[in-house]
Amino acid sequence: MDEIDWSIVNILKENSRTTNSNIGRKLNISEGTVRKRIKNMLKSGVIKKFTVIVKNNGIEGMILLTIDSKKAKHVSDIITKKFDEVYEFTGKYDIALQVSCSSLVELNNVVDELRSIDGIKETNTLVRLH
Repeated sequence: MDEIDWSIVNILKENSRTTNSNIGRKLNISEGTVRKRIKNMLKSGVIKKFTVIVKNNGIEGMILLTIDSKKAKHVSDIITKKFDEVYEFTGKYDIALQVSCSSLVELNNVVDELRSIDGIKETNTLVRLH
């Protein structure tokens, strides 16, 4: 990726609905160049997907997980299918999940479901304060 690609990505991060023409005008390049660069970044996996961020009027949390290393692949396969924001770490916790729920009850249900997965040894839930 070069400086132009990074500029395109940064514009799309601010508003993924920005048209290729508007991006081109901002960067002083053609719409076709923008389209081709975005296509290449999608194809190479630099851009994974375009998404929508919805205002959450409920509960946001981070669920930290300690995983049995012998069952890490099994746990990872299950979690990555169920959650969009999965982060792997080194240290006391192996995985962190960013979750949005409508209530504490729903968040607690998510944690209970995670605890039932064979290979998850420990959970620690952090509730985001607004």
